[in-house]
Amino acid sequence: MFKFIWNYLKGYVIIKITGFSIERFLNLCLNKNIQLSKLEEVSDGIICSISIKDFKQLKIISKKTGCKYKIILKYGMPFFIFKNRKRKMFLIGAIFFVFLLYYFSSFIWSIQIIGNNQIDNNEILKFCEDNGLYLGAYKRKINIKEIQSDLKNNFDIISWANIKIDGTKITISISENIQKQNTTQNTIPCDIIAKETGVITNIVTRTGRPLVKAKDIVKKGDILVSGELFLKDGEEIKGIQNTYSDADILAKVEKEIKVTVPFDYYVKDFTENKKTTYNLLAFNKNFNILKSNIDFEKYDTIISRTQLKLSENFYLPFIIKKTEYKEYIPKKKAYSIDEAKLYANKLITEKIIKEIDFSSDILNKEIIYEENENELIATAKLTIIEDIGEKAPISVSYQNEGSNTEDGTNQVTNSQ
Repeated sequence: MFKFIWNYLKGYVIIKITGFSIERFLNLCLNKNIQLSKLEEVSDGIICSISIKDFKQLKIISKKTGCKYKIILKYGMPFFIFKNRKRKMFLIGAIFFVFLLYYFSSFIWSIQIIGNNQIDNNEILKFCEDNGLYLGAYKRKINIKEIQSDLKNNFDIISWANIKIDGTKITISISENIQKQNTTQNTIPCDIIAKETGVITNIVTRTGRPLVKAKDIVKKGDILVSGELFLKDGEEIKGIQNTYSDADILAKVEKEIKVTVPFDYYVKDFTENKKTTYNLLAFNKNFNILKSNIDFEKYDTIISRTQLKLSENFYLPFIIKKTEYKEYIPKKKAYSIDEAKLYANKLITEKIIKEIDFSSDILNKEIIYEENENELIATAKLTIIEDIGEKAPISVSYQNEGSNTEDGTNQVTNSQ
């Protein structure tokens, strides 16, 4: 983008070179450091671009090689000024516009964040803003290396960060660490209790003392695995030591999910009436361009934003905000019995996805429908296999008669 602006300010011409020694013509240009760009071969010669300064040197090369050249198009500020030399105010305005664009190019007007799946964009933007990177920031004052380093130091989940400035757009690319499960053993003594009433189907105990087995019926709140370990001397219990219980306990559980579907409902019947307002957001300030009074009783609002830009990466500090208001009239409709049942099934499925853990297995689902005058009540009776274990902390105490534990540390105990 900057190269384009620089070439425009200097001015250049597009020429066509013809003759029998075009290759020699090009070699002599190369030897004299005359830059020819955008070369395109045509049936009777070559078309290329050349700066005004270099164009003046072609006369000597043309005589040596016998090749001819002619101007096809003149482009750039010098030609524009010459053409409009008598229109002073227009010329001053054009020059001011060019320098205004150059001024705008010194700031950041668009920020893009890519690679973040676990960190919210707003968190990163807030952190960058506190460190001098924000919309409207002067590019030369942005310490990219420091912000990159601070991002990794302040967000443990970020393993790599890269900030790239391209035109007036800045791209923040990050790579996140893969979240690993915490395998460090918890040392807080606890029991495992039942969070649901059900029938135990499988139990695998890693630490703690299991109090139930497969096919046992348990109620909500029952202790399934105790954190109290008995310290024995032969058959005699000498004390009790509390520990952290860890186990996988699956049980068959009965659950109910109930939804209600009114037979009467409303849909939006949109009319042809609509109104549109426009706002200009310039330098983070809001200006009303076209305002309209909204006198609709019921309407939907659709908002779209378009940021002005000169190229893919040359954004301007101007955003056009379009707000469209569409009027609608609420129209009353009624579900048939079959339609109400279909909608109730959909609501039940959504509740199952939301309320039941994805690792659970649904063995059976039965839906019972109950109709009354105004609504349909659907009750889903589910039989599922799920983990019903829930940690319940217990007070820390070590009870023995001065015996050593396995790690060799003495435990203070209360004798029985």
